[in-house]
Amino acid sequence: MNKPRQKPDNRLEELDGEFVIYHPHGNKMFHCNTTASLIWNLCDGNRTKKEIKILLKESCPEEADSIEDDVEETLKQLLEHNAIDMI
Repeated sequence: MNKPRQKPDNRLEELDGEFVIYHPHGNKMFHCNTTASLIWNLCDGNRTKKEIKILLKESCPEEADSIEDDVEETLKQLLEHNAIDMI
């Protein structure tokens, strides 16, 4: 249970410069910043949390010090909002 995966039917949309994850048949939305939207897109069920952190550190080396915490906090929030599960 270390690989985050998007829950079926959840969608990421950009609205007026902000990112929102929503379920088209539900009444819940989750607002995301750019980093959270990148993390969401990496939650494919194939990558581990560690692999997601490595990819983000490689693509954003100037933010490497905060990536670990950002990924953990974002995944926690996505789980709480029922947007992902861990497989």
